[in-house]
Amino acid sequence: MARKPASKKKPARRAPAKGRVRHELLLALGWLAFGAFALPVLIYLSGIIFLGRYDGASLGRTFGAVLLGLGTPSPASWTVVLGPYGLILLLRVLRWGWSLGSMRRT
Repeated sequence: MARKPASKKKPARRAPAKGRVRHELLLALGWLAFGAFALPVLIYLSGIIFLGRYDGASLGRTFGAVLLGLGTPSPASWTVVLGPYGLILLLRVLRWGWSLGSMRRT
């Protein structure tokens, strides 16, 4: 019986640089929008659920605290807004490091 020659995999084609940049900008914009608009809602709702109602607390005040905090050097506000995209970047770096480590073993 004749053996079939091992198939050579073609290297993955990379997207053009313009497409990659556009993709990254859209990804960043989406996660920054999530951090700016969805996370304050989740923070407010989790506060109500786990801590109960608080006098003077409202969804508008939570938005105000986060979004107005961006104009001042408020680490909490910047962490809320940048956090989701920063987490995505961290996961990418960890995945890249993991794959780099597995390539060294082979």
